[in-house]
Amino acid sequence: MSVPPEGAPEPPLRRIAAAVILRAGRVLVQTRTAGPWAGWWEFPGGKIEAGEDAAAAAVRECREELDLAARAMELLHEVAWAYPSVRVHVSFVRCEADGEPRPLEGQDVAWAGPADLDALRFLPANASLVALLRERLRAG
Repeated sequence: MSVPPEGAPEPPLRRIAAAVILRAGRVLVQTRTAGPWAGWWEFPGGKIEAGEDAAAAAVRECREELDLAARAMELLHEVAWAYPSVRVHVSFVRCEADGEPRPLEGQDVAWAGPADLDALRFLPANASLVALLRERLRAG
C-alpha cells in the first residue's frame, strides 16, 4: 500500500465491493472505462452504498454493470490500498451467476484463465487477489 507524503492529508476512504465469479477454470474480469485507470482490468464492482453490505453491493453492481443476476456466496478476500487521490477498502465477494455478462457501460469483459491473469494489467488494489486466483485456477 502506498503512503501519502509526510504532512499531506490522507485521501478519502471508499468502501468497494467486487464480485469474483468463477466458471470452468476462469474468472470474470472487466476493464475500467474512465479516469486515470481507464483500460486497466478489475473485477466487476463498485462503491458500497449507504445501508448495503459488501455482498449486496457486489450483486447490485453485477446487475448494473453487466446485466448479470448474481448470488453472493462468501467473502473471499479483503484489501486496503491507497492510491494518490483515494484510499479504498475492497471486499472481494465470491459470487455465482448464470448466463453471460452483457456490458452496459462500454467496458470490455473476459473470462480469464491463469495465463490471462499473468498477461492482463490489473489495478494495483487487485494484485493480491489476482495472485490467489492464479494459484487456485492453476491447481484446478
